[in-house]
Amino acid sequence: MKTILLIIIPIIIILAILAVIAYDSISLDKICADDGGKRIGDTCRIPIITNSTKDNSQTLDISQIKTMKPNSMEFFYYPNTKNSEKADPYQTFMLIRLPEWMGGAVNDSSAFRAYSAKSLDDSCFVKYWPQDGRQRIENPCQGSMYRVVDGVLTIGATHRSTAMTALPHLDLSSDENGFLYVEPPKWEKTENGVVGYGREMTLDEIRNGSAFLIDSFVKSHPDYPVIPIEFAGYTLSEISPDNYGVMVSYLDFPSKSGSISMTISKTSLGFVTTNLAQSNSEFWQIGNDIIKIGGFALDKNSDRPEYFRHYTIEFNNGINFRIEGKNLEFIKQEIVKNYFPEYSYDDMFLISSTVK
Repeated sequence: MKTILLIIIPIIIILAILAVIAYDSISLDKICADDGGKRIGDTCRIPIITNSTKDNSQTLDISQIKTMKPNSMEFFYYPNTKNSEKADPYQTFMLIRLPEWMGGAVNDSSAFRAYSAKSLDDSCFVKYWPQDGRQRIENPCQGSMYRVVDGVLTIGATHRSTAMTALPHLDLSSDENGFLYVEPPKWEKTENGVVGYGREMTLDEIRNGSAFLIDSFVKSHPDYPVIPIEFAGYTLSEISPDNYGVMVSYLDFPSKSGSISMTISKTSLGFVTTNLAQSNSEFWQIGNDIIKIGGFALDKNSDRPEYFRHYTIEFNNGINFRIEGKNLEFIKQEIVKNYFPEYSYDDMFLISSTVK
C-alpha cells in the first residue's frame, strides 16, 4: 500500500502543477487577446493604439510605421483602455517618432520612443515639441525639459532623489506589418522606471545616449566638426540643429548646476576680429586664428548676479564657434585640444585686452 501511495502522490503533484501551468497559460492567452496583444512565449506584447489606429487597429494601412511621420508624437494609453474618458493619467504615454537626423526615417521600432507623459515635478503632462532647434520633451507648466533620445531630464524638475533621472519608458518591438508592440515592462526605478517618480540612470547610460546623438549628427551633418562627448568637465546633454547651425549643450550631471553652451554655424556670428579695441574683451592668437573672449564675466562693472555671469568665447577656424560658460581656463584648454589639435595650450598667447 505504501508503495502505491509513493507512486500515486508524485503523479498527483505533477498533474496539479501541469494544471496550474495550463490555467496560467489559458489566462495569459485570454488577457493577451482581450488587449489585442501577441503571445510570445510566456509574455504578451501589447499593441500601441494611438489616435490614428484606435478605430481599426487591425488595418495594415494604418500602422504607426506607415502613418507616423518622423519628428512627430501621439499620446496613447498603456495598458490599453476601453474608455479613454476614465483612463488613469498614469496610463498616459507619448509615442514619439524621432527626427530623421536621429534615425526617425528607419521603418522599425528603433525609430520610435515611448515615454510616460506624467511629469516628474508636478501633475502636468509633458509633450514633445518638434520645431527645429527644439526637438525635445517639455513640461508646459514648470518648463522642465527632457531629451528625446532617452528621456533624460536636462533642465528643471527638482527631483526627490539625487540620482540622474529620466522619464519612465516602454521598450518597443515591431512586426512585419509595421505595428508597434510594448514589451512587458519592469516598473522598477533602474529598469523601465516608476511613473510619476522617474527612471534612475547611471552616468554611463547618459553617455550612451549622448554618443547616439553624436553618431546621428555625424551621419546627417558630415560637413560639421565632430562634437566631443565631454567638454570642460561636462557631459553632452543635447544637440539641436536648425537651418543656421547647431546648438550643443553640456551639463554637470547629476546636479545640473553647471552648463556650457556651444553654437556651431557656417554663417557669420558677428565676430569681428579686427576690432581689438572692443571694450571688456580679450583677443588671443593660436597659429593664424584669433580667439575673442568677452561676456559679462569679464565686465567688472556688470551688476548681473553671479549665476548669470558667463564668458563668451568666439573663434573661426573654417566654422564659426560661440561658447558660453564659467570656467574660462578649462574652456580654453578644451578649445585647443578639440579644434586646434596641432597646437598645444602654451602656443596660445594674448595679443590685446581691454578689460579694466
